[in-house]
Parts: sequence; C-alpha cells; structure tokens
Amino acid sequence: MNERITLVSLFNQNDLDKINNLIKIIDEPLCKVPFGKNVDNRIKADTLPYHFTLSAWDISQENFILQELSNINFNSFKVNVDSIEIMNGKENSYVLYFNIKVNNELKLLQERIYNILPSEKYNPNKFQFHITITIDKDYEKIITIKNKLEEIFIPFDLEINSIALFEIYPANLIKTINCE
Repeated sequence: MNERITLVSLFNQNDLDKINNLIKIIDEPLCKVPFGKNVDNRIKADTLPYHFTLSAWDISQENFILQELSNINFNSFKVNVDSIEIMNGKENSYVLYFNIKVNNELKLLQERIYNILPSEKYNPNKFQFHITITIDKDYEKIITIKNKLEEIFIPFDLEINSIALFEIYPANLIKTINCE
C-alpha cells in the first residue's frame, strides 16, 4: 500500500556495486523498510535501491511535488560515505546505516527541495543524511553486522547524477531527474 512519495538519490550501477560489494559479506537477509509502515512483509516490500532520502511527502501531494520538481536543476556532485553508524528507528528498532558527510552541493540541493513543501523531518539544519543498510529490532544482530562491515570498511565516494521520486512501499518509480 503506497501512502507516501519519497525523493531519493539514484546511484549508477558502479556506485551501487560499491555498496553491494561491502554488504555481500553479510549472510542473512537485510531489510531497509522501517517498521510501522503498514506493510505485510517488510522484506518483500524492500524494493527501493540503496539510496539516501532527500525528502518525503504524503502521496496526496504527488501532483504538486511533480510540478515543483520540474523546476529543480542541479550539477553532478560527489558525497563521501565516511562511517557506519546506528540510530534509533521506529517501534523500538535500530537502523544500521552508512553515514553521508554533508557538503555544500548536497546541502544546497536539500534546501531547494525542502522549500518546495517543508517537512520538518527533512529540515536541512537537522537532518542526518544516511544510506540505510538494514533495520532490525535485535540490537545484538545490528552490532554484529556493524562490526563485520567495519572490518572491511574504507570511506568511499558516490556520484550524484540523478534523483528520483518513488511511491513507496513497495517502490514504484514516478520520475527521474538527471543533473544538467
């Protein structure tokens, strides 16, 4: 059941391979879908590619957001993935994620998107950019995965050439916006 739309980074295959090559050492299924999203099967609904989120809105705003996104232009830029971290998630869960080091290009893009239809959760002055690796309620499992990934982790860059608007969950691509 799609209840919201989400604007995310859209990585090219080379950058997705960087992420997948790191996480392939994890033997168990990983799931990026947060708890409490009215989905019957989180793993089956986990169809968004690895990404970081720029903003999200109620699906009722889709036409307005599409119209406003037609005015968004940006140049290609890089972001640095500098660490693996854990934060609290919904319904007493834990989010294991790759931390994104904020730079001027990313901050400016997010501010422009935030100003379309502000969502306090994505306030550029408060939001922590991240690429979710997995979400689980078992803290020990999260720590085990984190420790295993940190054994091989080396900071890396990702190129931002495209962003995409999806209906979620499961993901349904609505629009892709490429850099100039």
